[in-house]
Amino acid sequence: MKKFFYILAISFLAFLAYLIFPFFNLFLNKEKKEILSDTNKIVLKIKEDISFSEIGEYLVNKDVLASSNTVTQLIKFKNYQNNTLKKGKYILQKKWSNNQLVNQLFLMRNQHVEDLYIPSVRSLEILCGRLSSQLDLDSSKLLHLFQDEDIQQKYGFNSNTFSSIIIPNTYEVYTNISEDKLIEFIANKYKIFWNRERMEKAAKLGFTQSEITILASIVQMEQQIKFDEHSKIAGLYINRLKRNMKLQADPTVKFALKMPNLRRLYYKHLEVDSPYNTYKYKGLPPGPICITDPRVIDAVLNYSQHDYIFMCAKPSYSGYHNFSSTNAQHEKFKKTYTSWLSLEKIN
Repeated sequence: MKKFFYILAISFLAFLAYLIFPFFNLFLNKEKKEILSDTNKIVLKIKEDISFSEIGEYLVNKDVLASSNTVTQLIKFKNYQNNTLKKGKYILQKKWSNNQLVNQLFLMRNQHVEDLYIPSVRSLEILCGRLSSQLDLDSSKLLHLFQDEDIQQKYGFNSNTFSSIIIPNTYEVYTNISEDKLIEFIANKYKIFWNRERMEKAAKLGFTQSEITILASIVQMEQQIKFDEHSKIAGLYINRLKRNMKLQADPTVKFALKMPNLRRLYYKHLEVDSPYNTYKYKGLPPGPICITDPRVIDAVLNYSQHDYIFMCAKPSYSGYHNFSSTNAQHEKFKKTYTSWLSLEKIN
């Protein structure tokens, strides 16, 4: 009888150990740091939704973990196995323990990171459409926020200059970011872009940050193909401003006419009465004429110093311009170019 009870006790203890061991093992391993990486940050790009029950093996296959045991056990223990990790971009930290890894993935399952491309485009309307196509945002609501005077004033802008707060680039954002939080995010990136060095260069030129962006927008729309001409064109416009000359920039007239695709300007076009018509009014227009590429802003801040005050497109499809410092030379270039336009039947 004693032998029977002894066997029964051993069996019970063995069964108890069988039940308890996984939890004991989990207790020992849950705080271990087992993420494999040579860097502190790991970018995990998931192309398809993954069930939490499969995450352990997925991380092993991606060489993030050497073993899936602890992570899989934690997911079962926390009852996360029926949840889904959505496709997207996730930022992991090497310093995370197994427990932190599971908890963070669970928190991020509906708040993962995406690459948001903010393009350089002609208008806020186009921009809002592009942004809403990448994120679950209402483009009309986003546009309304950009046009809200209280928001514009909050960040130190007005209705004409607010678009200069946008610095086109590719950024990492949470996919569930709201429209108002996106405006705040863009404002923060603006502050980062306009560092001390850039602000000092703008001040040396005698321009505000918005004025630099306005000038850069004109330079960009004047030369949309050959970026290597931007600093040269910027120098030309700065020379004209210093001499109190009108900028006489064709893109500002097209902007005033709301005819961005107009290929050839005639004298009738130059008569449009708009503060954006730099053939009629001196100085810079009241706001940017496009969402300006940061490379062009830097081209203005680092403009080429020369004595050119005129430019005319070359009579070819090269995309380049002829520059001149005298009106007589400019008129020769202009005559050659207009003759070429007529020959090519460009109206």
